[in-house]
Amino acid sequence: MKKNQKLSLAEKVILAILEDHKKGSLNAQQVFLRIPREAGLKKDTIYHSLLSLVQKGLLRQPTKGQFQKAQKSQSIQVKVINNYAGELLLKNTETDEIIRVPSSLLQRFLPEDIIELEFLKQGKRSTFSPPKLVSRTPRRVIGVLDIFNGNAFLLTGKSGYKDIKITPSPADKFDGCKAQVEVYDFPENSRFPLGKIIDVFGKPGAHDTEMHAIVAEFGFSTRFPEDVLAESEAIPEVIDAAEIKQRRDFRSITTFTIDPEDAKDFDDAISLEINEKNEIEIGIHIADVSHYVKEGSPLDQEAIQRATSVYLVDRTIPMLPEKLSNNLCSLRPNEDRLCFSVVLTLDQDYKIINHWIGKGIIHSDRRFSYEQAQIGIISGEGDFGKELILLNTIAQHFEKIRFDRGALRFESKELKFELDEKGLPTKVKEKVRFEAHKMIETFMLLANQTVALHVHQHSTPPPPFIYRTHDEPPQEKLLDFAKFCKLMGYPIQIENEKVLRKSFNSLLERSAGKPEADLLQQMSIRTMAKAVYTGQKTSHFGLAFAYYTHFTSPIRRYPDLLAHRILFDLLNAKPSTYNSANIEELAKHSSNMEQKASDAERASIKYKLAELMKLHEGEIFEARITGVTEWGIYATILDYHAEGLIRLTDIRKDQFYFVEEQRKIVGRRTKREYRLGDIISVKVKKANLLARNIDLTLID
Repeated sequence: MKKNQKLSLAEKVILAILEDHKKGSLNAQQVFLRIPREAGLKKDTIYHSLLSLVQKGLLRQPTKGQFQKAQKSQSIQVKVINNYAGELLLKNTETDEIIRVPSSLLQRFLPEDIIELEFLKQGKRSTFSPPKLVSRTPRRVIGVLDIFNGNAFLLTGKSGYKDIKITPSPADKFDGCKAQVEVYDFPENSRFPLGKIIDVFGKPGAHDTEMHAIVAEFGFSTRFPEDVLAESEAIPEVIDAAEIKQRRDFRSITTFTIDPEDAKDFDDAISLEINEKNEIEIGIHIADVSHYVKEGSPLDQEAIQRATSVYLVDRTIPMLPEKLSNNLCSLRPNEDRLCFSVVLTLDQDYKIINHWIGKGIIHSDRRFSYEQAQIGIISGEGDFGKELILLNTIAQHFEKIRFDRGALRFESKELKFELDEKGLPTKVKEKVRFEAHKMIETFMLLANQTVALHVHQHSTPPPPFIYRTHDEPPQEKLLDFAKFCKLMGYPIQIENEKVLRKSFNSLLERSAGKPEADLLQQMSIRTMAKAVYTGQKTSHFGLAFAYYTHFTSPIRRYPDLLAHRILFDLLNAKPSTYNSANIEELAKHSSNMEQKASDAERASIKYKLAELMKLHEGEIFEARITGVTEWGIYATILDYHAEGLIRLTDIRKDQFYFVEEQRKIVGRRTKREYRLGDIISVKVKKANLLARNIDLTLID
C-alpha cells in the first residue's frame, strides 16, 4: 500500500473482519453477513471494496472469489552453504536453521555468499522472492583442471560450485592436475563463475599432491610470506646478557623435556628442586615465544591468521617459521633458552602452598622421549630416575584429586602410521599411553589452571583474559546418548552435572574390557560439547576446573601466546593493548582455525587409511559396526582401524530398513539385525583415494 493512501469506511470494516478471521478465507457474501446492519453498507460496496483492497496489496485471493488478509513479507540475511552431495542450501546465521529453497533461485550464487532472502509465510508453506546478493568473499576451491582449445576450467565435483572458468588460462601442461582456484566473480552474462589459479598441486592420487591439497583445502599454507621469513631470520640467536639479568635463572636446577620420539619442537620443560625448607619446587617452563614475536609485527599477523600448527600424518604445518618453532623457541637440551614459568611449591604431602609466575631462563639437561621417560619411571635407573619417580608420584596425586572432583576419564584414541621412504603407509597402530604421558599432561593442566586462577583473582572485576571453556553436553545429544546406553545395557543418570559426571565415569568402568567399551567411549566423546576459546570466564566441564586457560604451547597455539602477553603485562602492572572485544574476536578465530586443523588432520588420516586399504582390496577382515544409518552400515576394520561403508543397496540377500531409535537395521524377510557394536565379516570392495573413503561388502 502506498503512503498516505486512505481507506474508506467499508475497507476499514472489511480489514477488521478478515483480521479477526485468522484461519482460511471468506467470500464476499460471508464478509457481508459479518458486517453490522448499523454500518449501512451495501453488498456491491463490499464486493468492490474487497477488490480494491486486493489491488492495494492488503488482501489476497487464494482462489477466485475467496479473500484473506495478505501477510507481510519477511526478510532475513542468510549464508549459502552446500551439503555432502554438493546441493546448495541456505543457513540462517543467527539460528543455524537450514532453509531449503527452489534450486532455480540459487543459480547465480556460490557457497559462503551472504544473501538477503525475502519470503511470505502462508501457513506451513513459504513463498520466496528472488534473493539479492549482500556480500561475496573470494573463496578458494580445489578441483581438477580441464584445459582445451585455449580454455580452462576447474572441475569441482561435489563442492557446491559450478565448474569454474579460469582466467587467464594456464599452460596445457597443467591439464588434469589438481589445483586450487580463487573464485572472484560470477558475471550476470556468464554460465560459469570466474576464478584464478592460486596453486597447482600435481596429478590426482599422487601422495604429495593429495597431502598439499588437504593443507590448502582447510585454509592453511605450507609457505610463509617473504616478510615473515625475513623478520624471523633477522632475530639474533645469542641471548642478550641484559635480558638474562631481568629473569629468574633456573639453569643450575635439574630440568628436562619429555616429548614424542619424532618431535622437533619442545615447547615445555619440567624442573625439580628441593629447597632449603625441604619443600618441593616443580617448575613448568614454557617457551617464551612472546619475547620473539612482537605484537602487530608481520610474524604476529601471520601467527594470528594461522592460529595453530597443523599435524598431518606425515608432516607438520607450523604456526611459526622453523627458526622459531624448531630452534629459538624450542627448549632443546644443553642450550640456554628463554621461558615463561609457573613454579609450584609443595609441602611433603604434595599440597600446593605457593606459586610463582614469571619469565626465566633454563638449560635443559636431557631430552627424553615418552618411552625413555617411562623406563625411568618404572626402574628408577638411568638419567634422573629418582626425579622421574618423584614427579610421577606427585602427578598421580593430582590426577586422583582431579578425578575425585568429577573430571572425565575419556581418552581419545590416536593412530600412528609407519611410512616407507615414499611416504606410503605400511602399518597403522594405536599410540600407547604411558604414565609418562599422563605425568606431563597433569603438570601442564596444573600450570594452565594456576595461570587462569591467578589472573581471575588479580583484581575486581577480573582483567580481560582468554580462557579455555568446555560446556556441559547439549541436552538433545545427552538424551539420545542416554537412550543408546540403555539399549546397550548401560543405563546412565543425567539429572544434574554432579550425577552426570559420575555416570560417564561409571560407564567406562562398567564396560572396561568388554567388546562394547571402545564404542561407548567414542559415543560418549561425540556427545560432548566442543571445547572453545573465549574471553568470558566459564568452567571446564571435562576437566572439572572452575578456571582454565591455555598457557603451555605458544609455539603451536596462538591463544597461548596471547595469554603470555596479557599475563606479562599484569605481572608488571603495564596497561594491556587487549580488551574484551579484541580478545573475543581472537578467541573465536582461534576456535575456528583449531576446528579446521582438526578436520585437516582427520582428512590426512582418512587418506592414509584409504591408501593402506588400497593394498588390501578384495581381502576379508573382521570389523566392528560403528555407525548405522538409513543408507548403510559403517564398520571399522579391527586390524587397521579403518572405517568403511557397507551400502544397504549392496546387501543382496535381503531388503534392510533402518530403525533409528534402536540404532539398527533389520532385514524384512530374514529379520536379521545389525546393531552398533556388532562384530561382522567384511570384504574391502574399493578404497577411493580422491574421496578418502572405503567401500565394504558384508560377508554373511
